[in-house]
Amino acid sequence: MKRLVLSFILFSVLLMPNFCAFADLQNTGGVLQYFDENGRPASEIGIDVSYYNNQIDWQALKDQGFDFAIIRLGGRGWGTGRMYGDRLTQSYLRGAQNAGIQIGAYFYSTARNPAEAKEEAQAALYELNGIPLDYPLFIDMEISGDDPNGRSDTLSPSERASVIETFCRTVSSAGYQTGLYASEGYCRFNLNYEAVAQFPLWLASYTVDNRLPQYIDGYAMWQQTDSAYAGGIDGPFDLDLLLR
Repeated sequence: MKRLVLSFILFSVLLMPNFCAFADLQNTGGVLQYFDENGRPASEIGIDVSYYNNQIDWQALKDQGFDFAIIRLGGRGWGTGRMYGDRLTQSYLRGAQNAGIQIGAYFYSTARNPAEAKEEAQAALYELNGIPLDYPLFIDMEISGDDPNGRSDTLSPSERASVIETFCRTVSSAGYQTGLYASEGYCRFNLNYEAVAQFPLWLASYTVDNRLPQYIDGYAMWQQTDSAYAGGIDGPFDLDLLLR
């Protein structure tokens, strides 16, 4: 499988005593690791969060060995079209940085055209206010929970590609790494992915039995589940993996 590769370092993850992890995370001699279907270890393990995850003990996550966090900066409503911030963004950014966890970011987009995409990118950059990132600033594009009534649900695959390209180029021109978050189905059926394949893909694909996603065009980072658990964070969260 061809893969896009981001230049991140190899890791080991330490497990807290009596910690009960998501089934695909293995505890061997006090070390927490993820192994894919071929026995290959993940090179880094991380999470992505928004205010839905509530207060987070970042030091507890760091002590367990989590390497990175992708933090939501805000989004645009799929009904109203109004842009909004995330009330815990700044707390998350400070907390992760203070604990020594690498950070990236994302913005939930319902842009319908390049002009709105640029507006969203500028809002995300304003929220960052020059804070350096270790990982990209991703545009998160999805079909809404009210499909087909969401404001961007009926865009053509080419129109979606234009939105992504404008967002990413605006972010890149500000000096940040950039990329897109999308599910495998979205890339295959709702997006002209070839038009934006130059940008790293953060792929959402919830497989079972440690099976790798079979999206042939590759991906830089994999959101493997939305049902991981760890000390320091209340309830399930999204588990993200980098594979060498």
